[in-house]
Amino acid sequence: MKMGLWCCGLMAVAAPAAAQDSLIAAAKGVWLSSLDSTLPALPFARWLSTLRPSSAIEWEVNDCGEGGDGREAPTCVQAILRLGGDSTAHASLIVAGIDGKSSEPAVWDLAVGVGSSFTGFKTLHDWAAHIRDQHR
Repeated sequence: MKMGLWCCGLMAVAAPAAAQDSLIAAAKGVWLSSLDSTLPALPFARWLSTLRPSSAIEWEVNDCGEGGDGREAPTCVQAILRLGGDSTAHASLIVAGIDGKSSEPAVWDLAVGVGSSFTGFKTLHDWAAHIRDQHR
């Protein structure tokens, strides 16, 4: 698990707002089934909104949690869902390589946090099941 993303402050990738908007749009529109073949063919953003219909989704571009420590890192778009209280769910999709060139979005990291403690998940299916269980 990429713990630097969770325990350290998130650093936005130094890119113009228009470029960040383009990366976020690409992540929102990626077909869920291309990220996990066991899930339906829906745009990623639409599927996320079904997990917590009353929650707004925050979107940000960052360095895939590498913490800005000088290492080269790919670029991610992270979706953050507020689950209530101090709980949040995070899904990071890689959208550009270390060279900065756009790439086909792919899952980088999935986690659910309570306060400063985070639990990682290996699949979107398991991550979503955990979010739905917390909603009940």
